[in-house]
Amino acid sequence: MLGITIVVGLFLLGTLLHRVGVPIPGGVLGLLLFYGVLAAGLVKLQWVERAANLLLRHMVLLFVPLTVGLMEMGRMLSRQAFALTASLVVSFLAVLLTTGLLGRWLLSAVKEAEQEPRPEQDRAGAGR
Repeated sequence: MLGITIVVGLFLLGTLLHRVGVPIPGGVLGLLLFYGVLAAGLVKLQWVERAANLLLRHMVLLFVPLTVGLMEMGRMLSRQAFALTASLVVSFLAVLLTTGLLGRWLLSAVKEAEQEPRPEQDRAGAGR
């Protein structure tokens, strides 16, 4: 029960922060808070591990309300199909391009850093 209480409490805190004006969705804020308290050691992994595993095992069931809601909105979605598809394609390509360019930039920075001689290596080699 402690694990469920912590997970739900942090989710509700994130939702509350969103409602008072933080421009990040409540669920995302809750996850960030959850990560923060785990990283800071305020919450031990053992306290929430069983609850998290339970939620992950039954995650498919958590999507049932979303699926039913989408089925009820079928007519509206079919009228907006072109706009929705265009939006999804553009956002997918933007994320793909951004991730690829950022990855390429980071990899080139790592390769450059590996090729530069380190001062301690020069000193160690000079004494031989």
